[in-house]
Amino acid sequence: MDNKKELIIGPQIGAGFVVRKGHLFKVVDIEGKQVADLVVFNEANKKEKLSTAVTIDNNSSIFLRQGDSVFSNLYNKMLTVVKDTVGRHDLLYPACSPDMYRYQYGITEYHPSCLENLHIALNDYSIGIDEIPGPINLFMNTHITHDGIIQVDEPYSKAGDYVSLKAEMDVIVAVSACPVKESKCNAFACKPLKIVFEH
Repeated sequence: MDNKKELIIGPQIGAGFVVRKGHLFKVVDIEGKQVADLVVFNEANKKEKLSTAVTIDNNSSIFLRQGDSVFSNLYNKMLTVVKDTVGRHDLLYPACSPDMYRYQYGITEYHPSCLENLHIALNDYSIGIDEIPGPINLFMNTHITHDGIIQVDEPYSKAGDYVSLKAEMDVIVAVSACPVKESKCNAFACKPLKIVFEH
């Protein structure tokens, strides 16, 4: 955290930081309708990391809500959602990647991706790309139809909306301002995010 009060994450890039147990940080959607891919690792044991599957299991929900906790692959609490001004976030989708852009959009030239952004953000912490778990997609608006089809719609988040999270252990966090501009995921435009560190 380096005693910074806030951190701006530009469009289509990522950032990594440490949050101490008991401290809070906000992920702020500065302009609105921008997804934030977030992953978490235990600083003391980087093999312990975010598990969206365990988070779904322990919260009995495919969505993340105020008051819920974010869990690790070892079933320990990593973060708790203290305040949420949006109320719709996704736990199902993987981080966008070069392979996704190739398969889904036919894009073979370079395109920024959340997987690459998270990898770069975690380089300083000696965490490899293959160690990055499926993310929490803050502000991502997904719906599941009665027959199990997943639909992605524009985020509900407006300018200034945020999620405030409390660290339940010393954690390494990486956040990517999702680079998808080809779908409703970010309302067809990529925008910045802000991280606000609180005590």
